[in-house]
Amino acid sequence: MFSKPAKLNTVPVAKSAGGQRGSALIVSLVMLLLMTLVGVASMQGTILQERMSGNLRDRELAFEATETALRVGEGWAVANVPTALAESLLVSPDAWDGSDPSGTVADLDDQLSADPAFHVAWQGDVCPPGADFRTPCRDIFAVTARGQGGSDTTTVVLQSRVMP
Repeated sequence: MFSKPAKLNTVPVAKSAGGQRGSALIVSLVMLLLMTLVGVASMQGTILQERMSGNLRDRELAFEATETALRVGEGWAVANVPTALAESLLVSPDAWDGSDPSGTVADLDDQLSADPAFHVAWQGDVCPPGADFRTPCRDIFAVTARGQGGSDTTTVVLQSRVMP
């Protein structure tokens, strides 16, 4: 009477175990977190390199401005010996704040935070070896220049000696 129904080809359905449910989501979130950490670390390295190159540029700008002031100061010392003889020698040239300069180099560069300045003072005289009273001694002047870069925290001080 009743016959058995024909068997259909069915694919067995895998039973989901409770420990494996949502594991792909956890793995993808961990991978996303790792990629984010790598991205943040590389951005910090790039920002550090940008700061270092900006500081180097600022220091080079200050150095070039100071070197220009030093050359102008050396020329000023040769042209103004009587005035330079009256100037007092700086006690600590590296701590000179640029106050009471012998001169400045105005309008050198718009990027500078301040105009570079120079100070010229008599340092001593030099007499040739074996000189007698007929051989004149020569004066030596210390020329100190100070310049700033694009910010007032970047400062370069240079010093040279001139014998006019």
